[in-house]
Amino acid sequence: MNAVWSALVRFLRTSGTVQALMRRMGIDVVHYWLLVDLFGTLSDRRELPGQLGHNVMTLERSSWLFYFLSGFMVLIFVTMGMSPTTYFLIFMALSGFLLLTNLLSEANNSLMNPIEGLVLAHQPINGATYTSAKLTHILRILLYLVPALNLIPAFAGLLLAGAPWYYPLLHLTAAFAVGMVMALLCCALFGWLLRFVAPARLKAVGFAAEMSSWLLYAMSQFMPQMRSKRFHLPHWVPTGTGPLIVLAAALGAISIAAVVFGLRALSGDYLARVAAIAHGRSGKKIGVRRSYVGALVSRLGGPHVRAGFEYLSRMMIRDWHFRRQMIGVIPIATMLLAGTFEGMRTSPFSGKFTAAHLIPHSIGFAFLLVCTALPYGADYKGAWLFLLAPAGAFRGVARGVYFRLLALVLAPNVVLLPLLAWYWGMRDASLFLAYSAVVSSVYLALELRLIEGMPFSRQPEGTGNPYMLAILLVGGMVVGIAVGLQYFLIFHSPAMVLAVTAALAIASWLLARSSLATLEVGIRFHLGMLSNESKGIYTEVT
Repeated sequence: MNAVWSALVRFLRTSGTVQALMRRMGIDVVHYWLLVDLFGTLSDRRELPGQLGHNVMTLERSSWLFYFLSGFMVLIFVTMGMSPTTYFLIFMALSGFLLLTNLLSEANNSLMNPIEGLVLAHQPINGATYTSAKLTHILRILLYLVPALNLIPAFAGLLLAGAPWYYPLLHLTAAFAVGMVMALLCCALFGWLLRFVAPARLKAVGFAAEMSSWLLYAMSQFMPQMRSKRFHLPHWVPTGTGPLIVLAAALGAISIAAVVFGLRALSGDYLARVAAIAHGRSGKKIGVRRSYVGALVSRLGGPHVRAGFEYLSRMMIRDWHFRRQMIGVIPIATMLLAGTFEGMRTSPFSGKFTAAHLIPHSIGFAFLLVCTALPYGADYKGAWLFLLAPAGAFRGVARGVYFRLLALVLAPNVVLLPLLAWYWGMRDASLFLAYSAVVSSVYLALELRLIEGMPFSRQPEGTGNPYMLAILLVGGMVVGIAVGLQYFLIFHSPAMVLAVTAALAIASWLLARSSLATLEVGIRFHLGMLSNESKGIYTEVT
């Protein structure tokens, strides 16, 4: 597929028709290809790690995953003898949703995090050229992911009864059309945001727009509970064929106009606002906020512990890279909410298996993603600041980082206490949530070892942790065994729950001590590497 992309780029570079079309759209052809080459160089230097279209290795892995997913679905649907129409609509809907989530994330990261924009903003480049060059990598995403989702289903559709001989061509054409529509909608969305949202707020609003696709997925998890309810269309909605055609045409015209004007706003206004978007803050002065939790941490652990606690608290909210990584926690949080909703009326002490058994492990797996993302940050070049701190401060900083994460682990259990106490009674709810909090803290104590160095002080990497797949597989087996023990042994007796909770609390304390010592050593080692790198740079220059 990479060879196909290279051939396509060569064709676009040499085609006179394409160049004439680009000029009619207001794109400077020479500047466009210079910018495309620049973004490719930045990608090779790992300066654009979060952009899927520039990272060929990650893009190929995602493609193979989608090939496997689509092939598995084809096997099921063909075995079921599904009709060609239903088969076609299912894959178009699946392609539309997956492409929307990926392209929305890519457009958001590319447009709302213009790391090269501060350097190029003063250059004589028009907005249409710059925006087009930044969004060119979306075409590569479509070239990889659309066939990955639809190539196998397109040819397997010939096995369905009643499918025409030209079905593969129809399926692939429609799939690429859906992909282009999703790409245009994503770009137009950010064009409208540029028109109506202040540049300093665009990062936050873009992040909210990216989360919206996952929130739609979260809402779909609660649809089974709504199947029994009947919904009726309002009386003013037309039901005849003629009015429906007119309504569909009107909606189509409005959608086309929205896309066209959104793209015009994006190409015309983007480059002029790059500096404000990159800074992502308003000009208002922010007053000093008193943190009562931070004051309590300072009383208990000292100023160094509070420094780590407050540093992690602020950076988890402000860091662009971390916030985007945490979008993956939304499905896990959805499972947690769905499990609570399904199992809130039945106590786990009743002897029945409920989804509530998964709550402690869902929290633990959510913080696996958190601890994996914590070492990396968008402002990693500011890590030199920690070289000014005394060496003895990092033990307290590591403890402060742990206390901040521990507070986040305990928060869901505290929030659920009144609700579960209403249904189960105070004794059962307290025992279950105490057990849940301790199990989650054991997860956290183990996952703390994934934080290599000072949080937010390393450059984001294009490739993930090579051991993450093994961790997930082993962790899944451990969770299955733990859930089985909970159901068959632990939750049959309150005394057993108390004994296991006490034992796990001791284990959590011991594991946390060991992990904190490892984290402190990792922070010292990473900062020592930064110090040696800076000396090497200055020696080379002199």
